[in-house]
Amino acid sequence: MTTQDFIQILQQPQTVSNEQTDALSGIIEEFPYFQSARAVYLKGLKNKESFKYNQALKITAAYTTDRSILFDFITSETVSYTHLTLPTTPYV
Repeated sequence: MTTQDFIQILQQPQTVSNEQTDALSGIIEEFPYFQSARAVYLKGLKNKESFKYNQALKITAAYTTDRSILFDFITSETVSYTHLTLPTTPYV
């Protein structure tokens, strides 16, 4: 999977294909703390109604800092990031 493929998946996670889900699995094995890859992988498992979904949900929830955002991401058809705010001051 290329960087452009991953960016496209992030922009349209509802269209994750089975092949992309398998590729995301490989990324997660290599980078286990890659939170956005885990979330999109979980969305792909949910979309294809995989039996692996429940176990992956438990693991992804453990790696996620804000589970309410994960829930919204997984259950929504479209993704909206308008409720997220960025820090006003940079971290030093």
